[in-house]
Amino acid sequence: MFEFFFKYPRADYARSDLVFTAEWPVAWLVFIAVVAVLGIALMLWRHRARAAPGQLAVVWVLQVTMLVIAGAVLMQPALRTEQLKMDDNAVALVADRSQSMAYGDGVRRIDTAIDNLEAAVSESAELTTLRYAFADAVDRLDDFAALEPDGAATNIAASLVGIIDGARSQSLAAVILASDGIDTSGALSTQQLTEIAALGVPVHTIGVGGDQMPDDIELSQVIVPDKTLPGTTVTARASIRHDREGTARIRVYDGDELLATEAVALPANTTMTTALVDIDLREVGYHHLQFSVDTGGDEPELRNNSRSALVNVQEQQFRALYFEGEPRWEYKFMRRAMDPNGDIRLVSLLRVSPNKYYRQGLETPEQLQDGFPTTRDELFGYDALIIGSIEAASFSEQQLELVHSFVSERGGSLLLLAGPNGLGNGGWGQSGIADLLPAMLPPRASDSFHRYKVPVRLTPQGADMQMLRLAQPGEDNRAAWSDLPAIANYQELGSLKPAASTLLDMQTTTGNQPLLVTQPFGRGHVYILATGGTWRWQMSLPLEDQRHEKFWQQLIRALVANAPPGISLTASGGSTERRLRAEFRDDAYRPVEGIAVSAVVSHEDGESFTVELPPSLDESGVFTANVPLGATGTWYFEAIAERDGEPLYTTRTSAYSESEEAEYFNIRRNSALLRRLSEATGGQYFDAGNLDGIDELLRYSTAGITEQIFRPVWDAPAIFLLLLLVKFGEWLLRRRWRTI
Repeated sequence: MFEFFFKYPRADYARSDLVFTAEWPVAWLVFIAVVAVLGIALMLWRHRARAAPGQLAVVWVLQVTMLVIAGAVLMQPALRTEQLKMDDNAVALVADRSQSMAYGDGVRRIDTAIDNLEAAVSESAELTTLRYAFADAVDRLDDFAALEPDGAATNIAASLVGIIDGARSQSLAAVILASDGIDTSGALSTQQLTEIAALGVPVHTIGVGGDQMPDDIELSQVIVPDKTLPGTTVTARASIRHDREGTARIRVYDGDELLATEAVALPANTTMTTALVDIDLREVGYHHLQFSVDTGGDEPELRNNSRSALVNVQEQQFRALYFEGEPRWEYKFMRRAMDPNGDIRLVSLLRVSPNKYYRQGLETPEQLQDGFPTTRDELFGYDALIIGSIEAASFSEQQLELVHSFVSERGGSLLLLAGPNGLGNGGWGQSGIADLLPAMLPPRASDSFHRYKVPVRLTPQGADMQMLRLAQPGEDNRAAWSDLPAIANYQELGSLKPAASTLLDMQTTTGNQPLLVTQPFGRGHVYILATGGTWRWQMSLPLEDQRHEKFWQQLIRALVANAPPGISLTASGGSTERRLRAEFRDDAYRPVEGIAVSAVVSHEDGESFTVELPPSLDESGVFTANVPLGATGTWYFEAIAERDGEPLYTTRTSAYSESEEAEYFNIRRNSALLRRLSEATGGQYFDAGNLDGIDELLRYSTAGITEQIFRPVWDAPAIFLLLLLVKFGEWLLRRRWRTI
């Protein structure tokens, strides 16, 4: 309908400018317009005695409108459109030849891609056609006849930049890329999209392959700590991608030894299911853990059912400081729960009278002889701090500032315990560390400590925490908590802060109240345990029941494990690339200045190279770099900090890479990535087999050598219809009024 009235499709108007092609002098046009308007007004003025002023005004507007339309027609309006000079431009056809393009239901993805690329330019044969194939690198081809999906990795961003840069000798009008959108180098970043868009060539993408594979499940991701302590139970998070309901089983091996197995239900209302698997690691050293998942059925790809991870079990001594304000059962039983010869040294400071303390767990006789630490170096030597039933006023302003820095800068963990002189009763809600706390504690004037027995309940958030595992995850663990005797007392916390999480709660006479809450703050974490009565678990349970001991051992282990070391190196990222992050802080946990950092990267087979780690612009004392990993296997990283050529610090880490198997994962079509690429470059996304409009996009591309064409619109039916309507409307009005 639009084309009938206006001669051309709506899209032609959207891509064109409306111009006037008649070369009339502007002065003459203004003169004629003024004379015509005044002439019409004068003629109508002669009828003022027979017609009302409003009638004269309406007729004047209609006649002037007709004059304007007629003048516009005489100016010969036309559409000015930029379009390619076909013989002078080229289009790049780009086929993804990575191994994931070998999949397909009857027809391989790569064959579908080639058919669609050839069809995309069949109606624009006058364009020069450049053919490319890419995976981790780009190849220029004469044709696609012998193309096979054999690329071991996919890097869309680097390939496109190489293709467009390499075609600068040609006038490249557009790139048409056919791919399943699987990029093993990682999702396209904003920086990469900006770099591609800055080249000024639209990228039209064609998505091939299925976005669902009901017969295939995939072990999409495994998250496990890279370091742990001997005898620790590690919780691994295994994410399974699936497109239909079912069941699966996860198995974890350390070499030939089966460490754990877990049955997982795959619900129908999601495509990603995460399972928690507990793994006991006893021996010191590197453990190459192999995770596998299966459903017992046939799958098109089994290589994506396995993942590997490397965990370093190493001995390390942690230190926790416990400052208690009064002798009480909680103090006694907490100390008894901790192994004095274990990897956590619990140093305690018990106030027995003003300015007199009973010290336990000391490393030297001089340790804490003057009471709570007063210097940064002394306090920051601990990994966790526990404060019991003691008033905030017992700390000096300087000591409270140290506690604040201990959490926010050092990254230590702080645990506050309930008691007659603790939490709100101790004035901690109005102290210098009140902003650290996960709750708005009641004022000291109101007694918030109650000596009543209340049962404890594990919350859904707490059920996911390894430190609160008293039994196997799920129903067994919830039952283990519900069977515990009631605690001896509790303390009200007031309202929780937005970032706080409740891990345990208690059932009081006024309803459920939080018992164990936490929130992150700065580099560290803060916890509140709103009771001083967990000792009743030990007193009321059989001697062989170790749930009380296990609770405190796991809680304190979590406290110290959360504290970052002063010198560290991590290697995070995907299969083909790792991001190294080295951090160097001195004994007072201040960033080390004036150092240069490099890293030695070595493979288990002996390959090694060195990379420089430039300082981070966002964090002092932090040095980062991206490192490509070329082979599957264990990689070792050693960061060395030097000053004036002299080594100062060394830190190490390791990781297991599956770079040669990356193409077997995430094999479902990633349409979202291809759409982002097209939108960022001014192109358009198409599903394979539906290329309607792509020939128009090529013809009117503005990236290559273009020419202007002019198409008249003065003779469009809509203009003459408008003239007729204006004149007919005037005639009807004059006939009705019978006055003009």
